[in-house]
Amino acid sequence: MNERMNENLWLTAAECAERIGLTVKALRLYEKRGLINPRRTGKNWRLYGVEDIARLNEILALKRLGLSLARITELLAGQATDLDRTLAMQQTQLLSLRSRVEDSLSRINA
Repeated sequence: MNERMNENLWLTAAECAERIGLTVKALRLYEKRGLINPRRTGKNWRLYGVEDIARLNEILALKRLGLSLARITELLAGQATDLDRTLAMQQTQLLSLRSRVEDSLSRINA
């Protein structure tokens, strides 16, 4: 019964933002980019359901990996993008950054 209630749960933008840990401004940006498409009320208020929240969690997971919002948009738009290749490129960039940071720190310590 609890699962059925969750399926029918709709959150306002403010409630969704607070629950996910985002700002309402970020939600609007994601909608503008086509990453999410929340339901609208008769007064044009946004309502976020279970599928929207799942999608937001996907977006946040990709952001935590260091992907840009433009890249996330491409990946989630269903374009023919190789996720493994994208993540490998991101890993290379992060390893390079780590190397530069470690080099800078060793110079400071010296």
